[in-house]
Amino acid sequence: MDEHQPRSRRCSVYRGRGLTPASSVELLTPPQDQLPQRRTLADCIPLHQIMQRDVICARPDLDVAAVTDLMIRHHVGCIPVVDERRHPIGVITKFDVVEQIHATLMSAQNGSPLPQDIQARCAEEVMMPLALTLFEHATISHAAAMMMTEDTHHVIVVSTTGELVGVVSSLDIVGWLVRNDGELDRREAAERH
Repeated sequence: MDEHQPRSRRCSVYRGRGLTPASSVELLTPPQDQLPQRRTLADCIPLHQIMQRDVICARPDLDVAAVTDLMIRHHVGCIPVVDERRHPIGVITKFDVVEQIHATLMSAQNGSPLPQDIQARCAEEVMMPLALTLFEHATISHAAAMMMTEDTHHVIVVSTTGELVGVVSSLDIVGWLVRNDGELDRREAAERH
């Protein structure tokens, strides 16, 4: 494929049992070399300026039912799992919970009995056993790049000694972009005058 040709992506819409797409549409995306490559304001703003500082965390032995209750009550999409020193050892996201529900439903569809009590499972059993972290002085651009590369919506922010100090979500970055759209252009224009 010619690197200067637009690459296509597909949007597939599923209905019913979701076995085959009901419709599918090609979406075009520009090649990476056609995207702007200049320094942005997001390259200058450290994560500690946009991160959520009040973070709900779990210990590895917390019941899954308690994890989902915390997610719903506090309206959060991820719960970092930390050790006794508050060092992140994993993370549980909404997707991890949905994956557990999906496995249970698929098991039931295949004739297996539903588990008696999913609550008996603990955080350690359902967490992603890897905590994607950045230091608090990393930039918004670093977090956005990590989210894109690792296909995640959350980055755990740690101090230089490894303790959890915050979480940045894709929603935090979008909110920052909305509030600061065009700010770098305005600053550069002011400097020229």
